[in-house]
Parts: sequence; C-alpha cells; structure tokens
Amino acid sequence: MSNTTVSLAIESFRQDLSIRRSPHTVQAYSTALRHFRTYLAKAHEDPDEMPISELDPEMVLSFVRWLQSTNPVSHTTLDNYLTALARFYRWLLLEDRASFSVADYARLQERLTDIRGRRPPRPLPHVPAEEAVGALIQAAYSVRPPDEPNTPRGRRATLRRLRNIALLETLRSTGARVGEIVAIRRGDLDYGRQAALVTGKGRKQRLVYFDDKAWGAVTHYLQVRTDGASGRSLASLPLFARHDRGAGSKVLPISTNTVRSAITELGQMAGLDEAITPHLLRHRFATRVLSATHDLAATQDLLGHAAPTTTRIYAKLTDEDTAKAHRKAQDRGRI
Repeated sequence: MSNTTVSLAIESFRQDLSIRRSPHTVQAYSTALRHFRTYLAKAHEDPDEMPISELDPEMVLSFVRWLQSTNPVSHTTLDNYLTALARFYRWLLLEDRASFSVADYARLQERLTDIRGRRPPRPLPHVPAEEAVGALIQAAYSVRPPDEPNTPRGRRATLRRLRNIALLETLRSTGARVGEIVAIRRGDLDYGRQAALVTGKGRKQRLVYFDDKAWGAVTHYLQVRTDGASGRSLASLPLFARHDRGAGSKVLPISTNTVRSAITELGQMAGLDEAITPHLLRHRFATRVLSATHDLAATQDLLGHAAPTTTRIYAKLTDEDTAKAHRKAQDRGRI
C-alpha cells in the first residue's frame, strides 16, 4: 500500500478522472474533494501531510455531519459530494492504496444510500409564455442597424445584431444546451441535413436540427462575417464569435455568459416581466416537441438526455394532450 499523502492521492484521482470524464464532472468532483480536504485539516490532519493509509470510510460520514453544521448545502449538492467521495474511495481500493477492505467500502455505500434517502419530488420545469418568447425574438430583429456600418465600430455592431438573432433562433429551434451551442464550430454544420453536431454531457455527440428560419439566420450571419479573410480554416472557427473591440480581428468563441447577457438585454428591451434564460427556451422546445409528436424516445434523443426519466418530466406538462388521448380511446371503445 502506498504511503502517499491524501492531497497527492486526490490529485492523482483527478488526473485519472479527466481521462474519461467531462471537464464539468472533474470540476464538480474537485469541489467536493476540496471541501473534504478542508474538513480533514480541521478535524484530523493537514491532508498535505496526512498519509493516505489513515483514511477510513467513517471520515466520509463525519464529513457530512461537519458540512451540514458549518456550511449546509442542498440535497442535490450533497448527493454530488457523496458521489465524488464514493468514487474517490473506490479508486483507492482499485489502486491498492486503501487501508480499508472491500466490505468496509460496501458498508459505506449502504450508509450513503441511507443518508441520501428519498429525494424530494423534482419540480416541473417552467416554460415561458409564447407571447414572451415572441417578444424576445422580435426585440432582436428590432435592434437598429448602425448608422455607419462600414466603420470598424459599425461593423461590430452589425455582426452583434446578426449573431444575437441567429443565437436566439438557434436556441428556439434546436433545444440545445447553451454550453453546446457556444462550442459549435463551423465544421460541425451539416448543410445537407440543416443540422449541427454538438457534444453534450458525458462527451456524447448528437445532431441538433434547425428549422428554416433559424438556418437562414445562421447562414446570413456567417455570410456577413466573411471569415475567409482571416486565413484560418473555416472548419475550425466558432459558429458564434465575439464582436467586441477586445477581440480585434481574431475570430474568438463567445462564452455562455455572453449569451445570457445578450438575452437579458433583449428581454429588457422587450419589456418582459419574466426573465427568459437559454435553459427556459430548452424547456419550451422539449414541451412543444413532445406535445406535437408524443414520441418520448425521439424527444429524448433531440435533447441529449441519457435517461428517459429525465425527458419524462416534460410529459407532465402536456396534460391536455393526455386528456385528449384518453377521450379519443374512450370514444373508440378501447377503454
């Protein structure tokens, strides 16, 4: 068994984790382990000096009590922390660095299951009103083109306007996550199928599809951008780029915060009482597709959900369609 310290073991675990897990998962696990290190330093020994052989499963349970007494977290966050620590302890066993047995680890898993208990019911996702979504998109189209479009400042303003229109139409028509959208490269576009290849959670790839209006907004934006002048391969360039003074002549990708800020600003211009976020547009997409098709599997694939139970929650928002189906079956004497 290795005599390495807890801190070094955690860092090795993070490096191994990054091989197969997404950066988001690595970050989430790192947060949990950072809190665990803080607990060890306060209740036991500095993890930079503490031998890994001194770790035992009971420390995880003590950590939970310490965390909830000093810095209470939500049920979801606690579940994430427990998953991270369970994976870390499992890794210690597999790497032959643990001082505890497989049976001790199995008992820890049972205790963690008891701590998790029954999860609170998942709330129904909020779907923005159609009038609000329409007003938001109209606000993007209503932004006045610059008075001097041929100046550097005017060109940036023109491209920001066209980009924001294309962004909103993309969010509306594809149902993609905002993180997936900002990561799209021009080479990911499939012109034959009017679609784009995106990488979702767990690094799983799927196609998302644009309707005619969204596809037209995206292609018009790209035509005005004239990226070919940069000398770089078009395929490697971001689909949605920055158009601010700081970017200069470089074609740089936008961040998720840029998207959220743009939508917030357009919502204020539209005079909306409710704030619309990129994820609310995803909820709207899911509900409308499921309502129109009644195809849970296809909706799951379009959204990139790993499990149908995640998609199933949107079915609860289509009670009117469910009632119609029941009446139809009743009228036909099938029930």
